[in-house]
Amino acid sequence: MINSLKYASLSISMLLLASTGHAQTALRGGFVENADVFVYMDVTSLNNSAFSKAVEELKTPEDKALEDELQAKFTAATGLTEDDVLSAVFSMDIDDIDFQAQDPAVLETAQAVAAIELAKAITLEQAKAGIENMAQENEVQPTVTIAEVDGLQVLKLESPQAEQGPDQAFGTLSPDGKTVLFAFNTLSLKDGLARIAAEKTAAPTADMGTAMQAIGKRQARMVLVLPPVARQKIQEGIQATAAQGGMGAMLMPFSTAKSLIISANTADDLNFYLSLDLGNAGNATQAAGMVQSMLPMLMMGLGPQAAELSQKIQIAPKESVVTVSITLSPADIQKIAEMADEGEEVIEVDAM
Repeated sequence: MINSLKYASLSISMLLLASTGHAQTALRGGFVENADVFVYMDVTSLNNSAFSKAVEELKTPEDKALEDELQAKFTAATGLTEDDVLSAVFSMDIDDIDFQAQDPAVLETAQAVAAIELAKAITLEQAKAGIENMAQENEVQPTVTIAEVDGLQVLKLESPQAEQGPDQAFGTLSPDGKTVLFAFNTLSLKDGLARIAAEKTAAPTADMGTAMQAIGKRQARMVLVLPPVARQKIQEGIQATAAQGGMGAMLMPFSTAKSLIISANTADDLNFYLSLDLGNAGNATQAAGMVQSMLPMLMMGLGPQAAELSQKIQIAPKESVVTVSITLSPADIQKIAEMADEGEEVIEVDAM
């Protein structure tokens, strides 16, 4: 989201309905009251799956060597290995955020927490060293200090380019040192620590609870529940576009969007799911039919390998929900990587 705080974006992107014991502290600390956004990753299960190990074997010796070098530096800074990262959670209450303002400063007061569960305890000094280690890969690096802010011992991360985002973020540790918490303000950190101390998980809203129940216990989960104001703005925007005629009318079935769920499981293959609740069975049927009819044409434009992969995509409406699913093998992932490399080569040639 912001170059100067890329570490926070990585933490967020890694990230509630987890039943595994090792995720409970991260779950309690990282799931905020009235959450509209929720992300969870069972990092251990994902990394240990046959799929992930097969993908690892497909990497070039050069890529493996670079990853090993970066991991060795991170381990030297923190004492943590790749296996020590167990799970990650992120949640956020977006009800009062005006995204149309396009002012990143609105996030400074947002109720949002990222929590990363570890297999062993670390200190704030080790966490600081780890963040500085990761930041070396960024063009713009934050200043990281250990300080007492609002009565709480924290990592304080300050951006040298505040106009690109919040000018600061904060991190702290759970009492046992095995969960790292990040937030844009200390109030969110204190609330997370209070939930951990009380061994209490915030109750989800009715809409979030419904979405969580639908998603089950998949290894990676992302839920976005649109607040009423956001739903209204989306509906008004699509209606205005449709009124102009042309292709805009095709968007009308999506004007009633309520929530978006993205999830994945890995075993021998990667099973990926995307579900969009349109709150209306008729709109779900129309949307599914439209996407199904346009998909072959879109994929053909990406080349023969993309067209082959498109045969694996399944699109189906069920009541008010449109679900897109695909099962990918390690070989399919390699094909996607090759297509991405070819695309970069075309861009480079065009630039010349």
